[in-house]
Amino acid sequence: MALSDVKLVGATAETVRQTVHSALFPSEPLDSITVKECSGRSGAAGFLLSKAGLPVIMLKITGGSSLHTHPATSKRISAATKVLREVNNAPAMLLVGPDFYAEAAAGTSVMKDFFHFQDDCTGAEIASLLARFHATPTGWFTPLRGEYVERDASVAPVLRAAPLHSQCWHLPWSGIDTGKIVMGMGNVPDEITQEVLRLQIDSGVWKKVMTCEAFYPVCEAAKRQVVIHGDFKPDNVLRGANGELIAIDYDLCQVGPAVHEFGFMLMMWYGPRQTTYEYREAFVSAYLTASGLESGAEVVREFMLDCEVNTLVTFPGLLANIYDKEVPLLRGVPHPTAKATAGSVDDSPTGLEIVDLLAAAVAQVRADATLIERSVKDGLVPTLFAQKGLGSPVLFEWLQLMQANNMLRLFGIAPAE
Repeated sequence: MALSDVKLVGATAETVRQTVHSALFPSEPLDSITVKECSGRSGAAGFLLSKAGLPVIMLKITGGSSLHTHPATSKRISAATKVLREVNNAPAMLLVGPDFYAEAAAGTSVMKDFFHFQDDCTGAEIASLLARFHATPTGWFTPLRGEYVERDASVAPVLRAAPLHSQCWHLPWSGIDTGKIVMGMGNVPDEITQEVLRLQIDSGVWKKVMTCEAFYPVCEAAKRQVVIHGDFKPDNVLRGANGELIAIDYDLCQVGPAVHEFGFMLMMWYGPRQTTYEYREAFVSAYLTASGLESGAEVVREFMLDCEVNTLVTFPGLLANIYDKEVPLLRGVPHPTAKATAGSVDDSPTGLEIVDLLAAAVAQVRADATLIERSVKDGLVPTLFAQKGLGSPVLFEWLQLMQANNMLRLFGIAPAE
């Protein structure tokens, strides 16, 4: 691995090209290296460099205003990547600078579009890759978890008591590692993300949602502690020269219950709006089998239901902070991103009431075989919407408000005409 003292925050693609060329390919013509910017929505600047037309280097800038500039985040990414490389689940590191790193390009993209894999990339292949990724050793995360628990005295008691399959261990959503949360589809200023998290904590809704047992996974396969990729979607999967798939981009890697991976995937590429029920059922069965777990029909069904429930408390799920017009958990509380279209601060239900309404709805679903069937086939949130809040007018009215403000789009529920 080569080292560089060049800083690349704010650099042009040409500067990136020259830096990589001088460090790794000094004896070859500069014009043999081409560069393409491929920055992610997180704000992290990325560049793909090719040599003689073939991708050879993926360079990511870790400084600036991206999501992973916080020291705790950088430390987590570094620790995760080290372990992933040790077990051949990540490409080799080739160059490291003060604010960037460059690794070997892992292969060619299997992305058809943002929400779909190419047709020749089978569900069984993807399930096998995910199982292999989840088999990465988890011990590296233990000391980091201890640091997160003690970071903020106001939430430490909650974290000490919470089981490891609680939604509080979903870092981008809970903010326990950095004191700020992921909001929107880009870089929301830290002063806003920090204030929104602090308001959630001070209002009591943070503790309420993070310790709500109705949202916890039930089956052991979903509770299982694994190395979660955190951003497992088509544009982060490549096919290597040997034909095997590999997952790239480890900014959101952590250790947590497997259900957190699937909750995210259901929102991004694997849900009812992108795939058939038969595909998802076969995918889960293949994943469980590849993981060395029981994969009978009942286990698959239980796992799928846990994953659907997780879409309530994942990023970018129903109660996440991704939406432009309302932070659901702060409904009824003035906050920096509140918009008039989201209703006044006096409107019901409040965030605290929303948690109770959804917890009651989950309990109702889990107790009814017909609702379970609908939820795993059509999605939990679409089922709650189609069934008009399962008899709760307040829940249904809130879901309709979310629909009207285009905040159920990831569930395939568009605003009414």
